[in-house]
Amino acid sequence: MDTRLQPDPPKGEGDWALLQTRTDRSFWQQTVKAGEGRSITWFVIVRPPEQLAYDTFDEAEAMFEAMEDE
Repeated sequence: MDTRLQPDPPKGEGDWALLQTRTDRSFWQQTVKAGEGRSITWFVIVRPPEQLAYDTFDEAEAMFEAMEDE
């Protein structure tokens, strides 16, 4: 993928990794350090103006794919 065409990561702390993108939405992984060598990970779908966060990859991916039917 041409990195010049990638969307900017959402605002928020931590490290962001782009997992998938479509013309109307993007799917991100957010990892935030939680101290003592631990981290917390969320999966975020951005479809402006919405930003939806999920605890599990499977749940987020299912919603990301289901959005194609809308």
